[in-house]
Amino acid sequence: MKPTIAVHFQYGSATHTGWFRTINEDRSLLRVGQTVKGVPYAAAALADGIGGSEDGAQASELAIRRLKEWLDDAKVPALLSTGDSLTRLEREAEAWFLAVHQELVEIGRGSGGRLGTTLTLLLLTDAVYFIAHVGDCRIYRLSPTGRCKRLTRDQTWVSAQVRRGRMSVRRARSHPKRNVLLHSLGMGERPDVYIRSGYYTPGTLFLLSSDGFHDRFLPRSIAALLRTANGKGSDLQEMCDLLLTKALQRKADDNISVVLLKPVTGRKNAKERLRLQCGLWLHRLYRSGRKLLSSLSSG
Repeated sequence: MKPTIAVHFQYGSATHTGWFRTINEDRSLLRVGQTVKGVPYAAAALADGIGGSEDGAQASELAIRRLKEWLDDAKVPALLSTGDSLTRLEREAEAWFLAVHQELVEIGRGSGGRLGTTLTLLLLTDAVYFIAHVGDCRIYRLSPTGRCKRLTRDQTWVSAQVRRGRMSVRRARSHPKRNVLLHSLGMGERPDVYIRSGYYTPGTLFLLSSDGFHDRFLPRSIAALLRTANGKGSDLQEMCDLLLTKALQRKADDNISVVLLKPVTGRKNAKERLRLQCGLWLHRLYRSGRKLLSSLSSG
């Protein structure tokens, strides 16, 4: 009898310098493991170095290297096994992002320059996704029913103008300041780490992309690309290669990176889904209360 190997996640990744760059400052990570209690988890991350020089590549390389170390020291598998895992994970992730930011700041001071990078992290375990994000890389979620939604918020100047109603989405796509970041690791003041969590079902497809990819397409075009490729049942690596090719056909002038991650097991019954969703709702309520108290005390 042939041994049966359980496959919990499918994944793929692809990257390219783009047509007009000689250095690729994007770095990515994919990791599959188990929590302390033996529950499968997956981690995916994307970092886009800032600066158009070796400094940007150095910054994104350091961020991904530190992330690997964080995952390797067993802290994350242990955190994902605790009763209040989301609350503790949020605190740990934010502290870790700020530590990497400070390290890049200090390296820059020592060399007389500045090192900066974006960083977007996605963790999947036990039907719950967790996101920690700084910068303008993105995460999209394509549900098994075909609904596509962006889960991250671009921390750019033009995106802030759009959210405030001061600029249209169309104008933002071509604005001279469209690549100006409000938050990054290693540059500027203390970054605002965007945190988000939610529930997913098996068969949900997650896309992480750098701006070299998603700047080439309207949101509806990205959704259509994902639906078409996913509907054909393509291998995720083949899908990544296809997305990269489509971006190059649009004359992408920046580094392009895409990472795809799909959980294929872990379906919950109705009672378990209700428990998870109630837990997430209570967590969000608790987190909103903490934010409100923090703003009142600082004001």
